[in-house]
Amino acid sequence: MNLPSLVRFHRKAADLSQIELAALANVSRKVVQCVESGGDQVSWKNVQSVLAVLNVSLTPTGPLVLQWQAGVEHEDQKA
Repeated sequence: MNLPSLVRFHRKAADLSQIELAALANVSRKVVQCVESGGDQVSWKNVQSVLAVLNVSLTPTGPLVLQWQAGVEHEDQKA
């Protein structure tokens, strides 16, 4: 799967600019640009926010996902 292409396709199909998508997802335009260009400096939380606006869901799977999610939740509580 090509995440940048997926996001760009859905954004354009929704007739949204990068700025509009960013505002709806409560992220910066730079985050949307980074996702669409395949940048590696985007947090999973921001990717999820962008995908939620576009009504797209990606679910991580694997033997360590629950452990990872617990760690992410713990980090969020500290912030």
